[in-house]
Amino acid sequence: MKETWRAYKEMDRNVWIRFIGESINGIAFMMLLPFLALYLKDRVDHIWEVGIVMGVSPLASVFGTMIGGRLADIYGRKPLMVGSMAGNAVVMLGFVWFDGFWAFVILSLFLGFFNSLFHPAASAMVADVTEPDKRTEAFGLLRMGHNIGAAIGPLIGASVVLFSKQVIFMVSAVSMFFYALIVLIWIRESLPKSEKKETLEEASQKEEKQDLPSPFQVILRDKLLFIFIITGVVISMSFTQTEGMLPLHFDQTLPNLTDAQNPFTYMLAFNGLLVVLFQFPISRWAGNRAIGKVMLYGCILFGFGLLAVGWLPQAFTAIGTSYWAIMLIFLAIYGIYTLGEMLMSPVQMTFVANLAPEHLRGTYMGAAGLQWILGGVTGPLLGGYLLDLGLGNILYTILGIGCIIAGIIYLSLDRWVDDRPSAESSVTQGNVSTVNQ
Repeated sequence: MKETWRAYKEMDRNVWIRFIGESINGIAFMMLLPFLALYLKDRVDHIWEVGIVMGVSPLASVFGTMIGGRLADIYGRKPLMVGSMAGNAVVMLGFVWFDGFWAFVILSLFLGFFNSLFHPAASAMVADVTEPDKRTEAFGLLRMGHNIGAAIGPLIGASVVLFSKQVIFMVSAVSMFFYALIVLIWIRESLPKSEKKETLEEASQKEEKQDLPSPFQVILRDKLLFIFIITGVVISMSFTQTEGMLPLHFDQTLPNLTDAQNPFTYMLAFNGLLVVLFQFPISRWAGNRAIGKVMLYGCILFGFGLLAVGWLPQAFTAIGTSYWAIMLIFLAIYGIYTLGEMLMSPVQMTFVANLAPEHLRGTYMGAAGLQWILGGVTGPLLGGYLLDLGLGNILYTILGIGCIIAGIIYLSLDRWVDDRPSAESSVTQGNVSTVNQ
């Protein structure tokens, strides 16, 4: 316990400010998340349209991610973080002001774009101010802040939804504006001074001088990063299904339950509570072990949870299981799923942070975000199609097995890192030379 508190105290001020902001924003966003798919379902004609609305958001992220990390390396982390959160707030209000399938598609595109600007800059900022051996703990602390919201938000949302789902969008918008103000006022710019530019002209000259590679060039040159991204697509697809489409799966396979009784709301809150209580000590434990093995363990547990939520609902309905028995079993299953998530997620970010040269951290984080874009697009489309056919169990079987295979690939990636030259000496040359595997 003393070591944990000492590690907390050693965290940089920027990390702690982000922790506070993530907690506030998480409460509001997690009020919305359990009911977003159900909200959209009531306003479109088919479930596959819900999948399209949720899938176009990551599609728009392609552009934002590719330029976001690069801009963060040139102009700084702070401007990107403030602008993206303020933009997201306006989009959230748009879900209240506008209605209809095409309006939701456009709003989802903007939501994906602004989200994609935030994460590469924010992740690079954490890497800037944290020692390499403390990064897993720092990313774990931020996940804990986000999951304080995940523990509280769904329960508040379950109460508010009885009156109006639109109120939840309004609260989310206000929280995002507030988070933007927190970053604007209290976050210190962390871009290494040698890389920070004073004017647009100097930025252009410095970029030409150093010939900084684009995110696409980084992906093509660094084979380990490329394999990591492709492998992570199935992980991203799985997250989009458990965080977005799972309530629709329960709605289909547990027809006797109301929206307020949907197990997903309480599973999400339980997930957040577990992360709040155990993420930091688990991150400390993982920080002292081989990254590949930790990701493998996490993927196996994660995959088991997906297989269970895919098949158990139909079994419960067939044998007439009581509501409280369903809840207890699903909470136990989601506890296993959450343990896999807590092992895997911070270590993934640490892998990328350690792989990246110092002056290309934003670019690497942006490039790594491509896995979430690809998975975020394909996941809802596949999920919407299969759920429209009533094949949710097949959907979660595919994803569960895919996650276990991904864990095996992660283990190999970690071993390959030791057999290749330094990324910093290879990627920064700016020519077409390829980083050896």
